[in-house]
Amino acid sequence: MEHYTPPLKVTKVLWEMPPQGWIKVNCDGASRGNPCRSSIGYALRDDEGNIKYACGKLIHDTTNNVAEALAFVEALKYYEEKGFAQVILQTDSLLLKNAIEGIWAIPWVIAEYVEDILHVMTRMHVNLSHIMREGNCLADHLANHAIDIGNIQAQCFQELDIKGRKIVNNDKLQCPYLRVKVARS
Repeated sequence: MEHYTPPLKVTKVLWEMPPQGWIKVNCDGASRGNPCRSSIGYALRDDEGNIKYACGKLIHDTTNNVAEALAFVEALKYYEEKGFAQVILQTDSLLLKNAIEGIWAIPWVIAEYVEDILHVMTRMHVNLSHIMREGNCLADHLANHAIDIGNIQAQCFQELDIKGRKIVNNDKLQCPYLRVKVARS
């Protein structure tokens, strides 16, 4: 009797460099317990993939959706404060992306944050996009670092921890992250 092997679906995910003159912002939120101990992480990179600023910090106990929204708010306010006008904003939260774009109804728990995000976005040129979790590794790492070890800030590559530097190097080398799923019959 032959053994059945279901087909695999393999998706390559790359972190793409932003166009020249643009800044790419990857944001993520983390919550252990939902709601429980929570943090945010975001990273700003230039058109060569170099770190301009990265931050991972603890926030109040909350849910993952609130943490994701707070990461957006903090990142946008930071980038506006620094005078960046052209920003590519990426998140692995489809809920947040679609709520901001008006595709899905805004959950009441993040309505105030979405309003803040939209207000800040009117003052800058922002391209919002969804990215798979594998393409958002640095922001995810920063958020988890804040929960596991403590807050982290980096103004440049050398100030990141070893795992953060490895993620940046892999992204700049365009090493793909593979997402493998077993196809259902």
